[in-house]
Amino acid sequence: MMFRNKVVLLFLSLLLISFQLEAAPPKFKKKMFYGPIPFNSLNMSVGFLSGPSANHLTEYLNQWAKDRNGQDIFSDISNSPFIRIGYDRQISPNILLRGSVSLSYLKNTSYGYYYAESDTANFLLHIRRTFKIYLLGFEGGLLYYFIPPDVQHFSPYIGGGYAAVVPLSRLDTDSFTDGGTKIDVPGENVSRNSLEAGLHSEFGMVYFMTNRYAAAVEGRYQMSQSKFYIHNYNFDIDYSGFSLSMNFYYYF
Repeated sequence: MMFRNKVVLLFLSLLLISFQLEAAPPKFKKKMFYGPIPFNSLNMSVGFLSGPSANHLTEYLNQWAKDRNGQDIFSDISNSPFIRIGYDRQISPNILLRGSVSLSYLKNTSYGYYYAESDTANFLLHIRRTFKIYLLGFEGGLLYYFIPPDVQHFSPYIGGGYAAVVPLSRLDTDSFTDGGTKIDVPGENVSRNSLEAGLHSEFGMVYFMTNRYAAAVEGRYQMSQSKFYIHNYNFDIDYSGFSLSMNFYYYF
């Protein structure tokens, strides 16, 4: 009798466990796809940015030196390295949401001179200026694929969006006499950080090597600007420019 009760109890326990297993949600969520490519991807872009300008500032600094019988000629901001890390989320077969963080390094330099005033007489002062900017961007936008993503196929795309831009800018000035003695001139070393709004548009061609990996060539135009203050004046710094990059994607 006792043995039969144990068998019945064991049978009921197993039956209850089987019902619980059937009712429990799956331990792993199903992956979601539009075709063979997963919804989510991480991507990295590496390239160069061309076009940003600090002409208003550099023209003023040259005129400031000319007013003191000198000159201060700046080079143009050269092509600048550009990197971006992003996350894409596919919301339809042709449309993706993109969020990313980008960083560019902008720099131009000058060599000049002017005649500085002193208590006894004016003297020649040589100057070397370096204006550099770390341009940080937090971006969000949409991409549209003209051809839905598929393995071993190309797909052209366009997109655009908005950005919060943080320019970390600094002007360093080295001043020294004919004999090489360094002079500390107040107000000639200036830094400024700010938060600005920006826009961007992009176009490219991506190739899906597998359902996990893809690569693309992308062109991108961005627009934003900030103010820089020196000598009690402020000047527009224009970060509008075109970048060309290689993009690498991992889908999951």
